[in-house]
Amino acid sequence: MTRFIAELKRRNVLRVATAYALVAWIIIEAGSVLLPTFGASESFFRLYVVAVIGGFIVSVVFAWVFELTPEGVRLDKNIDRATPVDPAARQKMNYVIIALLLIALAVSITFNVTGIRENAVTVASPGRSIAVLPFTSRSNDPENRLFADGIHDDLLTKLANIKALKVTSRTSVMGYRDQNRNLREIAAELGVDTILEGAVQRVGDNVRINLQLIDARTDEHLWAQTYDRPLTIQNIFSIQSEISEAVAAALKATLSPDEQVRMAVVPTRDLRAYRLFTEAKNNLYERRLETIRKARDQFQEAISLDPQYAEAHAGLAESIMLLLINHQDLPEAEALAAAQASIDRALELDPKLADAYAILGLMKSTVWSDTRLGSENLEAEAAFRRAIELNANHASAHMWFAALRDNEERLDEAIELYQEAMELDPLARIPYSNLPLIYAKKGQAEEAMQLWLEAVRIHSDWPTIYQYIAVQLWGLGRLDEAYAWHDKAVQISDDPTVGGNMNIGILVELGEFDQARAVLDSLPETHPFYELADGFRMLLAGRYADAQQLFVAAIEKGDIPTRFVSPLAADTALLAGDLVTARKYTLQSSPILGSDSRITVDRNTARDAVKLAYIEQREGHDAKALELLNAALVAVRDLPRVGTFGFGIRDVQIYALLGRTEDALAAFRDAIDQGYRGSIIFDGWPLEIDPYLDSIRQDPRFVLMTDELARYIDVMRQSLIQAEQANDFESLRARVERI
Repeated sequence: MTRFIAELKRRNVLRVATAYALVAWIIIEAGSVLLPTFGASESFFRLYVVAVIGGFIVSVVFAWVFELTPEGVRLDKNIDRATPVDPAARQKMNYVIIALLLIALAVSITFNVTGIRENAVTVASPGRSIAVLPFTSRSNDPENRLFADGIHDDLLTKLANIKALKVTSRTSVMGYRDQNRNLREIAAELGVDTILEGAVQRVGDNVRINLQLIDARTDEHLWAQTYDRPLTIQNIFSIQSEISEAVAAALKATLSPDEQVRMAVVPTRDLRAYRLFTEAKNNLYERRLETIRKARDQFQEAISLDPQYAEAHAGLAESIMLLLINHQDLPEAEALAAAQASIDRALELDPKLADAYAILGLMKSTVWSDTRLGSENLEAEAAFRRAIELNANHASAHMWFAALRDNEERLDEAIELYQEAMELDPLARIPYSNLPLIYAKKGQAEEAMQLWLEAVRIHSDWPTIYQYIAVQLWGLGRLDEAYAWHDKAVQISDDPTVGGNMNIGILVELGEFDQARAVLDSLPETHPFYELADGFRMLLAGRYADAQQLFVAAIEKGDIPTRFVSPLAADTALLAGDLVTARKYTLQSSPILGSDSRITVDRNTARDAVKLAYIEQREGHDAKALELLNAALVAVRDLPRVGTFGFGIRDVQIYALLGRTEDALAAFRDAIDQGYRGSIIFDGWPLEIDPYLDSIRQDPRFVLMTDELARYIDVMRQSLIQAEQANDFESLRARVERI
């Protein structure tokens, strides 16, 4: 044996074997990361490893048979053994082995310590995308349907936490409940390769779940199983874990150790708390005011039964934030404090709960968007990134992160995030409503409208889309069409926040003051802005000081978010000549303009910057006014003039305040040519009383152009009257295709 080992050393077999082993390690490490990135299957990777091992055998045989000499590669048997071996050649091979060892260590550290290997599996490979269709309830009992929905929702959450899978969100799959559709069609619509179907039945104290996983491209059954267990909370979660692991195995998706640990987590051991939680989640998904209120109560009751239920705490926080953001149903300070407390408790109980991080991001983003001061946007970004890291399939985290990027004016990043959200949740409503808003911000009106119209085709019963189209048309100066689209939103909605303020503004723009007053008179007491109705009546009557007092009182009362009322208080104070109050509430709307840092004016603060400049001028602070006006002029130059996010005649106002009459009139001409028809949507008051335009109001050219505007508006008024008389708003809505 000693002699054989000596012969191996003499022929350099051991050195070659060591060098090849190190090279093979590098190749296998790199392949384990790079091959899955390009969609290689596990079977291909196994062949890859076998080929590398086969190369080892070949290299060892080669080293035994051949010898590397100064004259080249020669057969060992032809080498004169009397010639001494060149020690320098062997030393070079030693250096090569050391270098390979260092490279292997570097590759291993890079892939395993820096997280590249972990991140490489976050993109689902082809064939690993799945939609879990709503489970069939094999009972007429509504309780069983809720139970089946709870099992379905929990299973979706567990599968979504597997990074190697792309899992379609619940919002999209629920649209296929009780539909006898071809699975290939469903898979094509959702953009997935596999479908999981199931049926749930409760019989006494037992539960039976039948499941089958189908390759939608071939209709092949990849896996099927029946679970028949006693109905206990432990069994419910155990079954879900078993199903998730079986589905992952069938799709050849490897679970990380951390994912395996989370699979085994039992979020609650109280069956009553679990039932309340599942009902609350169902209500939360409805996104209607009354269902969100009910969800909040159910989450609270679940927590009272099990205070350690982390997911219930996160659900409570989400319900609170939705009541605040979507319906203004809670005082802002109270809502934010309650949401923060629930999030903190959820993360204390489960530091890896993606839902809690997503809602934390939503809350921080909401706070920052109100003031645009502080670092809450950075905290929101960190929370969203953590949520997506924990659950790459978290569609809501992507959507809320997109909204933050939108508010930060990082529009291209927002578009990308919304598109990612739509891949995860192809039939979700929010991206279809909000993504077009970003195109509208970029001045791409046609792209925005086409997306909204596609949303109408998919979600024809959702009033929000009709409202967004109405606002866009209003901003484009198409007042009669805007009114028709808004009327449709009011018809199909049972939410009191829909209606009122928008059609009042359109009616005032059209000169239909009596109709506007009638709308105000019809607001129900349950309408969130009911207490402001008297203020709007005072505005219509020109009683600006009285309106100011009412709006200030509403702010002090605190029932309505200040972001809605502060602009009203500032505008009415300005029109009433109360510059001190106007300044106070202008800075409350845009606190960044009052900070000690250099003046920052952008799309969001340009309106208030001009308002402050007007106040500074009136108070004799010309230098400060000039600084604000120049900054505002720069801010609006590259923005769209018309549409939802248009600046209207902001440049006309700035030029008029600067005394640049010719520039002001030229800009006004351009505004009319682009579709400007009135100022209420842009400034909150009619063109006729705009205080910024006093220097050009009597100019004959300005008068001629305002007369031209009046004629345009009269045509639209007559069009609307005819549609109302014929009870035919549909023809007005049909014009939108010609945008």
